[in-house]
Amino acid sequence: MATSHWPYPLLRLKPGKETVLAKHHPWVFSGALAGTPSVHLVRLADASGNVLGVGTASPSNPLAVRIFRFEDRPLDAEWFRERFLAALHLRKQLGLIGPEAGFRWVFGEGDFLPGLVIDRYGQALVMQVGTAGLETLRDIWWPVLFELAKAEGCSIFVERSQSGRKEEGLEPVNRLLKGSLAGPIIIREGAAQLSVELLKGQKTGFFLDQREHRLSLGRVSQECRVLNAFGYTGGFSIHAGLGGAREVATLDISIPALDQADRDWVLNGLDPGRHTRMQGDAFELMRSLEPGAWDRVIVDPPAFAKQRKDVDAAFKAYKDVFRLGALATAPGGMLWCFSCSQHLERSRFQEAVWTAMLEARREAQVLAHLGQPGDHPYGLNHPEGFYLKGLWLRLR
Repeated sequence: MATSHWPYPLLRLKPGKETVLAKHHPWVFSGALAGTPSVHLVRLADASGNVLGVGTASPSNPLAVRIFRFEDRPLDAEWFRERFLAALHLRKQLGLIGPEAGFRWVFGEGDFLPGLVIDRYGQALVMQVGTAGLETLRDIWWPVLFELAKAEGCSIFVERSQSGRKEEGLEPVNRLLKGSLAGPIIIREGAAQLSVELLKGQKTGFFLDQREHRLSLGRVSQECRVLNAFGYTGGFSIHAGLGGAREVATLDISIPALDQADRDWVLNGLDPGRHTRMQGDAFELMRSLEPGAWDRVIVDPPAFAKQRKDVDAAFKAYKDVFRLGALATAPGGMLWCFSCSQHLERSRFQEAVWTAMLEARREAQVLAHLGQPGDHPYGLNHPEGFYLKGLWLRLR
């Protein structure tokens, strides 16, 4: 089934389904196809055989085709080079490049490279390859990426390809591709030094999409008691501590993550006596918190809705944990509520927060609607790429 030879085989849409591509949405589901893909690279055509785009295909995934080019041209090395450089140029325009920086170089459909995620942590590059089509093309795009990354100062290359691979008939991958790793990579984020375990951590090692919100918290933490729920390795905690918080608590179920939070606290020259770790189930621990005792509360849970069918149950879980966060927040204090569930739409997310405030009997002012940063762009023609939703609130 693997072929990268041009021209790729023709795959036709059902009659009348060509409107699927009229708005340049990059996804085509199996129900719109006249047949099942037999190869992983295709030229997608209307029922009459007119080619509308070129992309990757899967016979086992309901998301059957991902369009890379809305023209009849191959996915060759020069095309990948242009896409990688365009994505890198954007990050340079955003001021994210640096020898110790952490940023997302490629964000799948948002950078017109569906299924591919590339993160940079200092001298290390971590990639996620999510489709069988990209695997078929690896000999074409990987040498280009390696060359460009080396020119940018990268010497360590890691692959953490897990999410979505099962639907493509692929095995998860967690491996060092090039270079050597003696331990975590240290990145700088503002004044903070943060450790990233490239082969053990969540996602590609860290949650780069919360960068701006961590920096924002640090600016409003002076002399505050700060609670960081679902705190992972304590990124929000470190910024709060550097911002002058008098006490910070990091709450998470993972002992290794909390161990890293403790180490990073000390790495940043902060007094260990100002940091408390709370290990256990967040829902249970937050129910035991003293009401109104925290000036700043961050509630950043994992994605409760990994599929559309999970949304109703996820709504209840988000509502409950946001309510617990509101109860813990002092009068006049600030609460950050987040969801990284793509399937929970923005309006439904806000409804969960609103319902939580009603149940907690707290009135809230919205200080800002929050989302993913510029190195996690999404296309207007692909609203599914908008996944991170947040509200920054002040509670009465």
